[in-house]
Amino acid sequence: MSIFKACDIRGVVGAEWGEAEARDIGKGLALMAQSQGRPEICVAGDFRRSTAGLKQSLIDGITSAGTSVIDFGHCPTPVAYFATMHRNLDSVAIVTASHNPGRYNGIKFMIGGQPAVPDIVAQLQQFMLEPVAAKKRGRIDPFDAIPVYESWVAEQCIAGSPPVQSSSPVSIVLDTMHGAFAQVAPRVLRAAGCDVTAFGDTIDPDFTDRSPNPAADANLKMLVGAVRKQNADAGIALDGDGDRVVFVDRRGGIIRPEQIAAILIRSGPANPRVIYDLKCASLVPRVTREAGGTAVMRPSGHGFIKTSMIREGADWGVEVSGHHFFRALHGGDDGLFAALTILALMRHTGKSLDELVAPFPWPLITPDLRIPFTGDSAAMIARIADRCGGAISRLDGVRAEYPLGWGLARTSITEPAVTFRFEGPDAGGLIDIATSMLAGAGDLKDTVLEAIHEWFARSAD
Repeated sequence: MSIFKACDIRGVVGAEWGEAEARDIGKGLALMAQSQGRPEICVAGDFRRSTAGLKQSLIDGITSAGTSVIDFGHCPTPVAYFATMHRNLDSVAIVTASHNPGRYNGIKFMIGGQPAVPDIVAQLQQFMLEPVAAKKRGRIDPFDAIPVYESWVAEQCIAGSPPVQSSSPVSIVLDTMHGAFAQVAPRVLRAAGCDVTAFGDTIDPDFTDRSPNPAADANLKMLVGAVRKQNADAGIALDGDGDRVVFVDRRGGIIRPEQIAAILIRSGPANPRVIYDLKCASLVPRVTREAGGTAVMRPSGHGFIKTSMIREGADWGVEVSGHHFFRALHGGDDGLFAALTILALMRHTGKSLDELVAPFPWPLITPDLRIPFTGDSAAMIARIADRCGGAISRLDGVRAEYPLGWGLARTSITEPAVTFRFEGPDAGGLIDIATSMLAGAGDLKDTVLEAIHEWFARSAD
């Protein structure tokens, strides 16, 4: 598979890419920025074992093309995005593989205020092929972004929140998953007045215990157990580079990102504009409509959601993986910012997290069901779309809306498979929706229905 993905660059270091490729990417980013009249690119990196070398090569490629670098060093991804805005710049490249295992690394980037989406990634690949005219190397200016970020994020989410009605500190169990926020997040939350019990709060450049992915329920077992043992008010898990967050309530229940989005939408201004990815539960558009707003569905992917946030001037955005996007961040996402925003709501209302989420019960929705398929997956998706009925969206694969739920079929970009996801009012209703959705799926229909029944059985256990 190519390291050039829809919304970023990512692959196994040493097997799929390395420092030579990082240098070429740096050169391409520099030429791309120059074509837009941008004289500087901000650069940062996470704490993976391979990051330092890749980051240096990336910087070398940028400066060799005559573009200057503002070097933020090693920091969480949201800190790099914040610091870019703080310096009144709009181009940044961050060496990180987010939530992937330690053998991976990658680059998230934005040029001229444009997040990476397929067209932008394709442009970068073209610029990488362009020659560099002999010129003076760009300069490198270091900037320690973390202290400025820490004071800013506390001011935005705590000092700027409504008057506190509950004077007792909120008790938090924090799992930074040995990632980029390991030292920063506990410090910020304590400064914000929270009683914090932290684990996973040392940097592990190899992520030897587990992948730093809070969207996988199995990775939250320690957090759930610690919240219950500590009788804490909430649990917070931040992913490897810090732009995603997942919450656990005081009973140890995992709160889904769509439920957090519903809390934010309900607590925010009237008539909100909300961007959500097509894998999201119907809860998000429903709550948006109830608030008098407009919900816009986009393909899954950070770049797609952030681009739409910017273009639409949207108030909120959400992905099922735990990204929360805010107008206050110029359409960007930040796991710690989202956590502080929810904690401020808890303190202001005097309600626990489970009380805040009570009006938004989680529907019956399957996880992604990856079904191996070696045939023409695009043709299979087309046959499903032709016969599935319902209100159809072809943003990415096919999503069919029915009166009581929806179904989604997409081609996997990482393996020969088709990915399915379904939401329904109950088990029987979900099966009915899946059966309708799969009318044109041929022999694949029985395989998918079997996978749904297996998921029901695992859930019951």
